[in-house]
Amino acid sequence: MPLQQDYVTPSTGAVASYHVVQQVSLDYVSNLVGATVASFLSKDAKDAGRFAMYTQQIQLHGIPAPGENTLAYVEAQLAEAEPTDGSVVPGFPNRYAFAGATIVE
Repeated sequence: MPLQQDYVTPSTGAVASYHVVQQVSLDYVSNLVGATVASFLSKDAKDAGRFAMYTQQIQLHGIPAPGENTLAYVEAQLAEAEPTDGSVVPGFPNRYAFAGATIVE
C-alpha cells in the first residue's frame, strides 16, 4: 500500500504527497533491504498515469521474517519514526525520508 506524506523533492523543491514502493531487493548477507520509492504529486496523478516526480533508493536495516509480507514490512519500516535515542545508523541519509507517513490504500 502506498505512503501518504508531504515530501519536498530534492530535485525540484516541489511537494509530492503520494509515494509507492516500486522495487525491493533483499540482501541476506548484509541483512539489508533496498527499496526504490517513487513519489507522485498525488494519488490522482499516479492513477492518471503521470510520471513520478522523484524516485529514490532507500536502504533499510533488517529483512522480513520468512513468510512475512515483504511489501508490508518495507512500507512499515519506511513510515517508522526516526529514533531519538541516537541509534540512527550513519551513512544512509534518506533512511527516514518518510518517517511518520500514513500507509494508505
